[in-house]
Amino acid sequence: MRIIKQNKLFISLLKVMFLVLIAITAFEYAKYIIFPRLTVFYSHIIGITFGIMVVGVTAYRIQKKQEHLLAEKIDETERRIQSEASRMDVEEKYSKLFIDSMDGVCQTTLDGKIVETNQAFCDILGCDPAGIIGGSITQFYDKPEDRIKFRAEVERNKGVKNYEIIQKRINGQQIICSVSSSCCYSQKGEMYGYLTIVRDITEHKRVEEALRESEKRYRELSIVDDLTQLYNSRHFYFQLKIELDRSNRYEQPITLLLLDLDNFKDFNDTYGHVEGDLVLRRLGQVVKRCLRETDFAFRYGGEEFTILLPMTTSTDAAVTAERIRMEFKKEIFTPVPGQDVYKTVSIGLAQYKPQEEMKAFVHRVDQLMYQGKKCGKDTVCSEQITEKQEQIRHYDKTGDMVIHP
Repeated sequence: MRIIKQNKLFISLLKVMFLVLIAITAFEYAKYIIFPRLTVFYSHIIGITFGIMVVGVTAYRIQKKQEHLLAEKIDETERRIQSEASRMDVEEKYSKLFIDSMDGVCQTTLDGKIVETNQAFCDILGCDPAGIIGGSITQFYDKPEDRIKFRAEVERNKGVKNYEIIQKRINGQQIICSVSSSCCYSQKGEMYGYLTIVRDITEHKRVEEALRESEKRYRELSIVDDLTQLYNSRHFYFQLKIELDRSNRYEQPITLLLLDLDNFKDFNDTYGHVEGDLVLRRLGQVVKRCLRETDFAFRYGGEEFTILLPMTTSTDAAVTAERIRMEFKKEIFTPVPGQDVYKTVSIGLAQYKPQEEMKAFVHRVDQLMYQGKKCGKDTVCSEQITEKQEQIRHYDKTGDMVIHP
């Protein structure tokens, strides 16, 4: 509508200018040809016409300027209305988020003074809103230094997300919380406080810990022999590969022991499998007592056991093997009342040769164990290699060393 009015005004001005042009032409024609004496009259007419034109143009410019100012005023008013509506909408949303949030929300000053909290925050920390406003947020930290560390983390990263920390309820109870915090700034860009969101994850962490324990127990059940409580044969090859790779990489010695109960089949046939299981269980206990924390013991199968001794030469391993043999020999079994039975074990051991295949290594130790069986059982049979010869050593039942060339 405004554009149409402007076009009409412009057309009117063009008509006036056209009439003035005709008047000037007529004036000049009359002045020199028809009515030389009427010059003054036409001058007045021209002056009046020119004045009208000037007034019209001025009025047009004033009107246009007023319309422009009015349009700007209207736009400014509309922007103010939209800004106010947007601000009110933001405030309403913020208020709803702050009040209705299921997570605890708290606003504090730079020195930790509590300015505002929602009900969820108070529920988590077991306090009353009216009782903590104006108080220090430090009262909810299990250790005062924890807040210092947390604040430094917030300022260094301009905020943190899901920061796990132990906090303290108003009654002193410890809870595990996931805390997210950001810095609050004024319109001038000055930081004046912190906005913090708190979530109680105590139960979640408890469930996680229970799950980890369950998984750990499941892994143990899958790799541990239920009878002897030693690792099973499946885990033996898994761990052996790891240790052999480490030995090759760092050029460290490792020795393998293979144990076999002497005359175990006869014992089972005479006294039954229940008593036989007791013997196996007792051997597992003896082995555990004689090993270091860094060693690994396995029930290889039936009455056979294997032991991995990382960072151990065959000479040192022979000492451990002899200790196991002697300790197990002291164990007393009473499969029937009034009858004590003693059991023995034969042990073969060998030190790993660099880059030796795993199967070849196990087979070599197995042969040494059978060599001990052939030498009378209840022995420790080991292998020593020198530059000129190979000797097989074993211990007789009295503990004296006998060397077989």
